[in-house]
Amino acid sequence: MVEELLHRHSPKFYGMKEVYRCIHQENFITKAELLKRTNMKQTTVVRHLDALKEYGLIRIASYDESSGGRPPALYAIEPEAAFIIGIALSRVETTITIVNMSFQPVASETFQMTEKHTPSHTISLLKETIASLLEEHHIDINALLGIGIGTVGPLDRKKGIMYPEGFVAPGWHKVAIVEEMKKTFQTDIFLENGANTAALYESLRNHGGNKTILYCISGWGLRCGVLANGAIMQSRKGDASSFGEMIIDVSSGRTLASYISYHQIATEVVRMIKASERKTDFYPDLNDNKNEIMEYVLEELKKGNSVIENVVLESAYYYGIGLANMVNILHPEVVVLNSELIHVYPAYYHKVIHTAEAFIFQNHQQEPLFQQAEDAENPISVGACALTFQSKIG
Repeated sequence: MVEELLHRHSPKFYGMKEVYRCIHQENFITKAELLKRTNMKQTTVVRHLDALKEYGLIRIASYDESSGGRPPALYAIEPEAAFIIGIALSRVETTITIVNMSFQPVASETFQMTEKHTPSHTISLLKETIASLLEEHHIDINALLGIGIGTVGPLDRKKGIMYPEGFVAPGWHKVAIVEEMKKTFQTDIFLENGANTAALYESLRNHGGNKTILYCISGWGLRCGVLANGAIMQSRKGDASSFGEMIIDVSSGRTLASYISYHQIATEVVRMIKASERKTDFYPDLNDNKNEIMEYVLEELKKGNSVIENVVLESAYYYGIGLANMVNILHPEVVVLNSELIHVYPAYYHKVIHTAEAFIFQNHQQEPLFQQAEDAENPISVGACALTFQSKIG
């Protein structure tokens, strides 16, 4: 029914979409509030409400308190009227999340990305997993509003093509992922940088509306997504890693990413261990797998290894400088940091924020709200669902 509403183009259906959008944004809303929000006539709003109820898209959730007479009805969306699929596809793992129209997850599954996960294998696995989840949760494929994909760039959003680097498996240089997915799922599919869809998720979580949000994902690199007054700030190349190319040291030409990436931390940890006399059961070698070295780093941070802590905190200092530069340019109201280091070693987060606040221009006037990313659900995949909803509903 949602699809039928969205594919109509008459003024009547534009009005219905506007009423539906207002109800969705407010969760619960009265007819009087809808009249103010939409500037429509009362008879028009009543007609749209009746039609939306007939379509099964909204319901009367309850009745508001009355100041006398009949209490006003509180309208809400019908959560199970349709479902949205969100995909978070990264170099490390891929998560598929299905949400209802209230963005509440109803199903989710994650698989790790290995040397076997070529584009063809990954896309086949995506299709199989989605089909399995739909069947398991008794969701008709015709009840899908669409599919959103949040991934690593560069990418061409219009053509639905990824041009990423750094995957363990071969073949990830030009992947027409939207076209391939459409061969199985005859629905609208939207492609976006994962950092941007994560920023959309934060907008939902913070009831952001038209807020400006900066979302930073750090690890083997740095990806940043930006919502400017509620809208995704898209780079022409579709590359969210460009923030990491910020020059931090002019004399050496070193970038922010080169100071804070796991590659740099792993290399510096090995150097520090070899230079110190501290005995350890594990002596990483520069030629060893960087993933194994970072696993060692995270475990040693939990144990309070001071040598490892010093390396990580120095990285946090440079991250803070780079973050201050972003804040000075973008003036975000909310800044969210997402990193495994933050969850394992909270001192890393506090060092980043403390340093950033010291370098933010007129910080007392900007006062951005700094937050750690939630660990409960996948922000990129749920944000990809939000992207699909916005693209379809407007």
